Amino acid sequence: RWLPVAKLPNNLPQQSTSFVGRERELDEVKALLGTARLITLLGMGGLGKTRLSLQVAAEVMPQYPDGAWFVDLTTVREAERVVDEVARVLGVSEEPGRPLLQTLCAHLKAKRLLLLLDNCEQVVQAAAELVAAVLRAAAQVRVVASSREALRVPGENAYPILPLPLPKKDDSLRSLAGSTAVRLFVERAKSQKPSFELTQREAPAVAELVARLEGIPLAL
Repeated sequence: RWLPVAKLPNNLPQQSTSFVGRERELDEVKALLGTARLITLLGMGGLGKTRLSLQVAAEVMPQYPDGAWFVDLTTVREAERVVDEVARVLGVSEEPGRPLLQTLCAHLKAKRLLLLLDNCEQVVQAAAELVAAVLRAAAQVRVVASSREALRVPGENAYPILPLPLPKKDDSLRSLAGSTAVRLFVERAKSQKPSFELTQREAPAVAELVARLEGIPLAL
């Protein structure tokens, strides 16, 4: 896939590992962005919500001339800091006598950009209020949020992220090699041991390990 990340304004983190699997989810979320202004990737931790959102952003960025901007809310605990963090990422400064959210919305009004809000569950109400205000003010802004719970903003399109499908221990080597969970395991194993190959001998053990880890990408 062609990823023109370096040519468009963005702050997307560079990834040290390849993107494996989630082809269906990737295509569906990209398609949803054609009509939905807010997509929330829902699921427990470790399922790859952040990685999926970054891949989506990298692939659709040509549609957003004002770029794709990633806001990590992992360390944000106070509700009032949500607007501060988004403004900081977008380079918006506070103006005397004007609420920062109002200044931020004015800055975004004529922008066509993609905003990624990551780990919203810790400040979900504040994140929801910010998103609602931005969507009202800026018609061409799209938001992809990741959270363990929905933002419950009008027009939100909640997209559940599930664990990877699990193979069976007695599956054929060909079936195992096509399993997304096994592919991910093999890819990460090769990063540690380049000579690693999925063979008939290792296949049952790999299938069992992947099943024990319940298809959770972070664990794999």
